Amino acid sequence: MVSDPTAVSAAARPAPFAPLRHRNFRLLWTGLVISNAGGWMQFTALGYLMDQLTRAPVFLGLLGLVQAVPRLLFAFLGGVLADRADRRQVLQVTNVVAMLSSAALGLLTWLGLIQVWHLLLIAAFNSLVMSFDMPARQSLTPSLVDDGEVLQAVTLNSLAFNGSSVFGPALAGVVISLVGTHGAFLLNAASYLAVLWALLVMRLPPAGPVERLSLGEDIREGLRLLLRHRVVGVLLGVVAVLSFFGRPYIRLMPAVAREVLRVGPGGLGLLQAAPGAGTFLAVFVAGWSAGRVAHGRILLGAAFAMGAMVTLFGLSTSFPLSVLLLVAVGLGQSVAMATANTLMQTTVAPGQRGRAMGLFGTVAFGMMALGTLPAGALAQWVGLSWSLALGGVVVMVVALLLALAAPQVSRL
Repeated sequence: MVSDPTAVSAAARPAPFAPLRHRNFRLLWTGLVISNAGGWMQFTALGYLMDQLTRAPVFLGLLGLVQAVPRLLFAFLGGVLADRADRRQVLQVTNVVAMLSSAALGLLTWLGLIQVWHLLLIAAFNSLVMSFDMPARQSLTPSLVDDGEVLQAVTLNSLAFNGSSVFGPALAGVVISLVGTHGAFLLNAASYLAVLWALLVMRLPPAGPVERLSLGEDIREGLRLLLRHRVVGVLLGVVAVLSFFGRPYIRLMPAVAREVLRVGPGGLGLLQAAPGAGTFLAVFVAGWSAGRVAHGRILLGAAFAMGAMVTLFGLSTSFPLSVLLLVAVGLGQSVAMATANTLMQTTVAPGQRGRAMGLFGTVAFGMMALGTLPAGALAQWVGLSWSLALGGVVVMVVALLLALAAPQVSRL
């Protein structure tokens, strides 16, 4: 790690889109853009359908809870598998299974058989699949680009995920209005073919023989990352606070659209798309900051900005203003998460990246989904607006306290 970021010459700083010059990364990234667009369609349609069936924000919180449990229980095991197995083969299996799950959800909805418990069960199963998909995908990324391009590659992966939310939810709004929610589910199933094709045609060198410990020792070694690397524990703590208190707005968006902003499926699609627009800006922020600003300072600054924007979004009753605030939320969120992800992967050895990403996924996605239930329950008492705003305030306070009381974090 460079101790003085400003000492890095401008010529040594990789361009924001430099990782795309690598064929394997470009293939995987393109497939992810298409697949994630379908994933955002399903995410939007799933929340919309749950809200229509129940008309209660607490059920959106319950939907988040059933997605959180598999991540909390299995994401680390997914990281262990990513370090023990061929990561490309793991991704092939997870994408096939996820495609079949989405197809089943679409058929149940199309036939008029869908019930609340179906939504909860399938959402939990998809979360289980992603517990094994995410660590393999994230830990594969550094091997597809040069060492100095990891932050840019991680940010581009974030763009593939969050940037797809610019058109995925908007397209979902159109499809739901014209066809129904089953159309969004079936289109998502088809979108997985893009990733499967990319994985099939990628040319990767054969993995050399690796001395492998027993499964139990692999798990223990992965857990020791928390004790051996203090940076890992700090990063996971920041990500936990940001995800638990700052990100429940994602799952509660259908209720915000209906109760606070009073817009239909089209408006919901725009709201879900707005944070993705901020991700586009995050690519350029990451490119500019590389070698100029310490990663820790970027992380805390982006987390504080995200908390402030979530607070303002929670208090907004104007649809246009809410859309603009969500763009700013997406910018802060993407920069913070990409920076934490990069610091995690560059702190540990390459053979530990799968387990590191398992821990990251457990915290980032598990805590986000877990935080949705108390946020939804709190909304029943104080209202959606104040529930979201209070979560944003907590993120701001924690980021500020770390910057003031633990200056070493800013120097990471």
